[in-house]
Amino acid sequence: MIWEQIVVVESTCDSELQNVLYQDVLNMMMKMKGPSSENGLFQDLLDMMMKIKGPSSEPSTCNCKKTVIAFTASLSAAKSIGINEVVKFDKVWTNEGNGYHPNSGVFTAPKAGFYQISATIMSPNGKYFHSYLMKNNKQTVGMYPGRGHHTGAANIVLKLKKGDRVYIKHASNTESIYSDSNHYSMFSGFLISE
Repeated sequence: MIWEQIVVVESTCDSELQNVLYQDVLNMMMKMKGPSSENGLFQDLLDMMMKIKGPSSEPSTCNCKKTVIAFTASLSAAKSIGINEVVKFDKVWTNEGNGYHPNSGVFTAPKAGFYQISATIMSPNGKYFHSYLMKNNKQTVGMYPGRGHHTGAANIVLKLKKGDRVYIKHASNTESIYSDSNHYSMFSGFLISE
């Protein structure tokens, strides 16, 4: 069972993870064996591990790079938005992977995977703002904050293919979205796993 944990490792950096697991198991076995123990099973396992691993551990040569895809954008001022228009969040705080396009307001997935997507929308004083979080022209969840400086929020995990598009789209019967230098309205997302 201990040996199985060392060998069965699924990672893009199998050798690095294997080295860490090997060292942890070796340390655990040495503690259990103790200096005066007569248990031959532990000695046999240690001998077998040393034959496979070798007497000294070499530094890792793993060049693993985790893919980071993340964006956050917000509105820096109130905007009038037409019916069925995409909200273009103009202040880009983070755009790792270059998936968010402020000119269109659309996030295009650079890689396939599971993404956490969120948005917060504030309505103007005395008005409502009705919108949807969209995936490839299909409505997912809606946001409909109360009248006048209220916020509506959406958080959703979406499975996206490379090239899938996610954005916030204005619905109907409302005309403007509120924000100012405090950036009350925002759009954000990140890759959870591939």
